[in-house]
Amino acid sequence: MTSTIETTATQEDDDRRGRRRAFLALGAVFGAGALATSAYFTDTALLDLNGGGGFGSTDNAYNIQVSTGMENKVSDVKSWVEAFPDSAAIADIPGASNLLPGGSVVVKIPVLNESKNWKSTLKLSLKNTTPAASTPDQVARNEAYMKLLSVDVAETADASTAPTTWTKTGVTVPAETGSKSAAVDLSTLDAKAGTVLYLKLTLKEGATQTATDAANGGAVALQAVIDGTSKNKD
Repeated sequence: MTSTIETTATQEDDDRRGRRRAFLALGAVFGAGALATSAYFTDTALLDLNGGGGFGSTDNAYNIQVSTGMENKVSDVKSWVEAFPDSAAIADIPGASNLLPGGSVVVKIPVLNESKNWKSTLKLSLKNTTPAASTPDQVARNEAYMKLLSVDVAETADASTAPTTWTKTGVTVPAETGSKSAAVDLSTLDAKAGTVLYLKLTLKEGATQTATDAANGGAVALQAVIDGTSKNKD
């Protein structure tokens, strides 16, 4: 009887130890799992780099404008236009349609640096925008006419009288439609300042009478291309 009791007690003790070992083993498994998936804290910092209102400004745009009214002074201009991406037109240039060899016409173009905070450099080129001619003969007359055109360029504060100093003389435009002349460097304008471009277009006489006569009946179109580039104030 004693032996049976001891055996039973021993088994129960072994069972308890086995259960403890099982519990301890499971506890070890749970412990390992806790190390692999332990919780943690996070934090984030957001820093706006806007300074006094961000980068750029609607009040800081660079912009040049022109007038189509052929005014003599910048102060005379009542309405400025953007003229880009769509071109603007100077509708009436007195004498342009009936130039004779040796004759000249004048075009006055007020230009404004409308920018508040930028200076502006300026360049002028002249583009051949002559429409396609309907016949080869007309194409030849138009090209001969363009070859005889010469443009003198000046800047002035008052275009009511002809300039005494020219920025560039003898500017010629290629005879091929779509081509441009070499660029003429103009002055640098302060913010909110302007100038008047004074262009004198002359139909020169040809080197020979034949060259002059070849332009008889020619008809061409020109576009003034004014390129501006912003520049920091000093």
